[in-house]
Amino acid sequence: MMWEAQRSEVVETARRIHHAGFVAGTAGNVSQRFREPGGRELMAITPSGRCYDTMTADDIVVLDMQGQRIAGDLAPSIEAMMHLAIYRARRNVCAVVHTHAVHACLVAVTAREIPPLLDEQVTFLGGEIVVADYALPGSPELARNAVAALGSRNAALLASHGAVAAGRDLREAFDNCAILEKTAHVYALARIMGDVRALPPHAVEAGKTAFAARSGDAAPDAS
Repeated sequence: MMWEAQRSEVVETARRIHHAGFVAGTAGNVSQRFREPGGRELMAITPSGRCYDTMTADDIVVLDMQGQRIAGDLAPSIEAMMHLAIYRARRNVCAVVHTHAVHACLVAVTAREIPPLLDEQVTFLGGEIVVADYALPGSPELARNAVAALGSRNAALLASHGAVAAGRDLREAFDNCAILEKTAHVYALARIMGDVRALPPHAVEAGKTAFAARSGDAAPDAS
């Protein structure tokens, strides 16, 4: 099987988000971008409608960056367009994970942006967590809205839908999912308890400096 390592890594991460409770049923999707020895960029992504506990590396679909199928017999995730749009916009992002985690969805249905609350949120996710405008699943509008909400950060919420996290590799993207879900949980509980206090400006600035140093050139690609 071609690209066995990349496809196996996508399956492993898909199972991790399932075991973590970040998805139910066949919801959510995972992808990674990689480069062939000849230089061509490809994306390995989970298929549509396949249960995570029975998914195998053979089920993972490989597309080129224009969305053309290169390998795999199944239909790619309905959100393949969103993944591709993120990769086109972000040079240093090589993994994207889309989840329907409970607390992320809870905040997403309120359409409330999460301000910079926690040090790790700013250091690893890049700051505030923006809610993308609603669009139908799998639509070009959702892809555009997700890219806009991410900006140069590593996490965003999708209104009335779920969450998306990005990273330089699959491990980082999964960890960013976990930080996003924790942040959404803390934010939801804090609103119940009373006032929500953001980090002071100097802490936000320090965290964003650390994020930039970790992420390298993570700004959207203007080309």
